Amino acid sequence: MSQMPDHPIRAAVFDIDGTLALMNKEQGTFTALPGVIETLAACRKAEIQVVAYTNGTFFPPAHYYPLLADAGIVIDPGHILTPAEVAAQALKRLGYQQVMVMGGDGTRVPVQDAGIEVIDPTPNAPKVDAVLLGYTRDFGATQLESVVQAVWDGAKPFAGSVAPYFASSKGRMLGISGAIAAALENATDVPVTVFGKPETAGLEIVTTLTGVPPHEMAVIGDDPKLEIRMGRKAGAFCVGVTTGIADTAFFNSFPAEERAHVVLSSMEEFTDQPWFKGIPA
Repeated sequence: MSQMPDHPIRAAVFDIDGTLALMNKEQGTFTALPGVIETLAACRKAEIQVVAYTNGTFFPPAHYYPLLADAGIVIDPGHILTPAEVAAQALKRLGYQQVMVMGGDGTRVPVQDAGIEVIDPTPNAPKVDAVLLGYTRDFGATQLESVVQAVWDGAKPFAGSVAPYFASSKGRMLGISGAIAAALENATDVPVTVFGKPETAGLEIVTTLTGVPPHEMAVIGDDPKLEIRMGRKAGAFCVGVTTGIADTAFFNSFPAEERAHVVLSSMEEFTDQPWFKGIPA
């Protein structure tokens, strides 16, 4: 059931895959979903700050800008956030100087940019205090065993995302870092700490970036277990869209306190919402 936010919305935090666009993994390209380009333009006209926060670590944040722009989705510099970026900032704040990273450049680059030394998961790797898992297809038993050994030796395991799957142009795609995290937990009995959605650390970074507290944000996404759960925990106004992995019935199957405030069939309906029209332009 549609609801109204308690405060004017001053920032909109959009998921990417299944919300703003769908990615063709083989071609490495995005296609904007219906109504997205118009919605972003309307947000800017209404002086609502736009942030894109993906739960994927396919690419470093900088890599997303031109790919999305090719699809007509223009995001202001510094306004694309990934769970690897969230993790890197958190690990830096926690004082980690060396981290074993099992992931591609989408995870490695933000960690390196934070001034943390990246240690490869190899049998002869030096002892580390932390392990970070991210998306990668380039791994095998040797890398997995090295990560497990590091945790057996006392390293604390972290992950950007443990989502089981996400939306793409060809349907659901496996969330590989979640599968690796499950294998790691099975082998070590040590729970993996997650920095990405549905945890709220990313929204804290959005607040630092925009100056907008969560209760004045709209969080928009296609996954009720990720974006919506994150937004509700933080006190944001939550908008579900059925252009990704969930239909309306799935969104509405969650307890009232965890449910999206509004569920839209596509972003074409976004600017018609009473709560959006009520924001001064």
